[in-house]
Amino acid sequence: MKTYRIIIAFFLVVFLLGCAGMHQQMNNLKIGMTKQEVIEAIGVPYGTSASGNVEYLKYRVDTGIFYSDLYLVRLLDGKVDAYGQRGDFNLPY
Repeated sequence: MKTYRIIIAFFLVVFLLGCAGMHQQMNNLKIGMTKQEVIEAIGVPYGTSASGNVEYLKYRVDTGIFYSDLYLVRLLDGKVDAYGQRGDFNLPY
């Protein structure tokens, strides 16, 4: 029974540290960064979308087994103009 508790505690700690990693990386972003600087700071996005001079870099942060948060980095004319969670941008997707 004690071994079972140790195993559960271990996986819980690993899970929590993994989730905190990407959230901490998002704190490295600064307004005015280039796309390449964003990729160097937080990694390659899982997807992108663009319209005119606006581009969105999409990042997923796993927050549980069945759930993940979507973070966006908005580039205006090639520079970071805004970043945050999907709800911060009032987008339909």
